[in-house]
Amino acid sequence: MKRFSLILQAFLLGSLMACSDSDTGSESSPGSGGGDTSDTTYSIAWTPETPAKDEDIVFSIEGPTGEASSVGWNFGDGKFATAGPEDRVRHAYGEYGSYQVRAYVSISGRMNEVGATVVIAETEAAICVSNVSPARMEKVVFSLNQIQAVSSVTWDFGDGSAPQSTTEPTTEVTHRYALGGSFTVAVTIVYADGGDKRLTLPVNVSGESLSYSGQHFDKGKVWIMAHRGNFKGGYELPPNSLRGYRRVVEDGFAEFIETDAQLTKDGIPIVLHDAHLRNFTNFSDIYPGEVGNVSDYTYEEIRQFRLKTTDGAVSEDMVPSLEEVLTELGDKIFFNIDKCSDGNMDVSTLEKVYEVVRKCGCLDRVQFYVGNSGSVNARWLSEQKIPGIIAPHVNSRNQANTMLVCQPYYFIQASTNTLRDNLAWLSTVNGYGLSVTNLLDSYWADFNSGNTGQMDAFVEAGLNMVQCDYPEQMHEYLLQKGKR
Repeated sequence: MKRFSLILQAFLLGSLMACSDSDTGSESSPGSGGGDTSDTTYSIAWTPETPAKDEDIVFSIEGPTGEASSVGWNFGDGKFATAGPEDRVRHAYGEYGSYQVRAYVSISGRMNEVGATVVIAETEAAICVSNVSPARMEKVVFSLNQIQAVSSVTWDFGDGSAPQSTTEPTTEVTHRYALGGSFTVAVTIVYADGGDKRLTLPVNVSGESLSYSGQHFDKGKVWIMAHRGNFKGGYELPPNSLRGYRRVVEDGFAEFIETDAQLTKDGIPIVLHDAHLRNFTNFSDIYPGEVGNVSDYTYEEIRQFRLKTTDGAVSEDMVPSLEEVLTELGDKIFFNIDKCSDGNMDVSTLEKVYEVVRKCGCLDRVQFYVGNSGSVNARWLSEQKIPGIIAPHVNSRNQANTMLVCQPYYFIQASTNTLRDNLAWLSTVNGYGLSVTNLLDSYWADFNSGNTGQMDAFVEAGLNMVQCDYPEQMHEYLLQKGKR
């Protein structure tokens, strides 16, 4: 009952705040500070002035509180309290960071707001980095954690480049490694009292940066994307299999692998074309008559099934997790993760997929195909601290206006049918970015039979990348065209 009462008080306090005549409060300096609201000056005081994580902090109001009836406290971490104007309240923060504390002093029904910033600083210095296994020319962001009493910070990136210096530990510095290899990043911290400290961090650089490659794309060439990781239509090795992906990498005829992400019952992103196990595995041999929704099975349960080749033969291959794929191959080829559009994946699922890509150090090696049905997922990706690279699909200017509001993107897909009927649209897409289309199904059948007219037209119009199931055959064709 007491807990409910406090929650109710916090709710009522928020309502009174919304009705207050004062829209903004004053900001106190660390430890103690003042501000003027409603002709009365108050400030928030706290001890200790430089608190540690999980340490009790005693907060109080300073100023003429004789006419005040109560004080509402918002500690900036989702926690609230109410107290008398002369009371001291205790609060501890469980995480490092800066917190905006607000106190609402009630006088004759009127709220007087005052604010302060409380910093819970780490005592031990540590290096923060956006990626410890970046690609060549990937932008890597370095900083220190929030420590105090620092005079200067000097960064040496270990590759012979000029050091960078800052005066604030949390100031971010960026660096791009031009060459692959192992490097030791060293940072020298000089404290205000004259002391110093040196920290080191190993960084392993390999593979190519997708953002750099997109920004410096040779438009005289055409890249190839292996559809579902196929190298011979998925007949020799199953689509979306690790062995198939390895073969694509070993052959070296494709720059990209297209794959799909699905989420298991226990929240693990796996690589499978659609949400039904019966379509691409031997699920129906074990559970005849059932659909086999991926979301109904845990990752370990799904590992019992075996992938099928395009002609239905059961292979020895298990369904791989996205983490398994990116851990092994993420620095060897670019990946296009399909099914990341608003209509196929909600944001909570996308967040799990993004987190795997981030954890594997592949945010500059992977693009998220967000389709053309809406920009919710595209916007979410673009708003992350390290944005996910989006791959939109646009068949019209209206779709372009919807899908191209978010950054970053480099490759933009257009439907094969759209380009067949309106080849000029390819030039429009190239004005937005780098054009991509598919040569699959009946289009591939025509191409494979020797009727290359449609692909000839795409190449002549300036196509930048084509997705297909036979990368080697496409490579030979493009080689003859001088596009490889």
